[in-house]
Amino acid sequence: MNLKLRNTQVARRNAGFAFLVFFASVISWRSLLAAAVAAFHNDQYSHILLVLPVSVTLLFLERRKVFRNMAYCLPAGLVLFLLAMAFLWVARYPLVLGQNDTLSLRMVFFVGWCVTAFVLCYGIPAFRIAPFPLLFLFLMVPIPELVLERTIGLLQSGSTDMTFLMLKAANVPVLRKGFVLSLPGIDIEVAKECSGIRSSLMLFTVGLVLVQLFLHTAWRKGVVLLLLFPMAVAKNSVRIFTLSTLGIYVDPSFLNGDLHQKGGIVFFAVAVGALMLVIWFLRTTEKKTAKERSPQYP
Repeated sequence: MNLKLRNTQVARRNAGFAFLVFFASVISWRSLLAAAVAAFHNDQYSHILLVLPVSVTLLFLERRKVFRNMAYCLPAGLVLFLLAMAFLWVARYPLVLGQNDTLSLRMVFFVGWCVTAFVLCYGIPAFRIAPFPLLFLFLMVPIPELVLERTIGLLQSGSTDMTFLMLKAANVPVLRKGFVLSLPGIDIEVAKECSGIRSSLMLFTVGLVLVQLFLHTAWRKGVVLLLLFPMAVAKNSVRIFTLSTLGIYVDPSFLNGDLHQKGGIVFFAVAVGALMLVIWFLRTTEKKTAKERSPQYP
């Protein structure tokens, strides 16, 4: 194909995709603004700030392969029409949902529209080249309230259990009643605010990106993803254990000092370091396996 003609086709597809995304942004501007405000002011949404830059960067890195496999997908146009009708219907007859769940529904519409617009303009073969950066966009959708509450509950329970075991292993006198750990002179409650939901969601987001960048076999990716929740619990438990023991044996001010208020980044960095070690080990075994399976010539 003539290079000039191909560049013209790419430009037309890019313009069409940009127009569709702009159209969805105009319709959804209130939801986008609400999601951005929530991401800046609510710990449970801070991971959203990473999603769009990461997705755009990964898609940019795959651009040559994407533009090599372009084809219009007309059925995606029908899906776009149905999405538009569904959004208009919900806008006219809003569902009885909480503020968070309403925002989740509207963000699902926006992201679904963008992904479908990509398929319409570039085709299914192009989507198959870069499914991760496109589907990764769905992390922009705020977690529905019910799922969020259940996740916080699991983190809260898991953190309490592991912290209790760590204190027992360290021979620290401790009694447990629900989410309250009674230590010499103090009672520590692992409240919802102490569940580590913010750093856990951030760890999950970072883990997805690292897995995509450095691992290729499905089962190895699955192993890392299954480890993310235990690692989130362990990270939070180590933080609670550290603050508790420092508060008892060193200085009670540790329980309300800078390490408690601003030290989350330290424990998050340790968790990311542990995650990278796991990925490095799996990547090493992956390379070794690939080398062993490659044909050997005398």
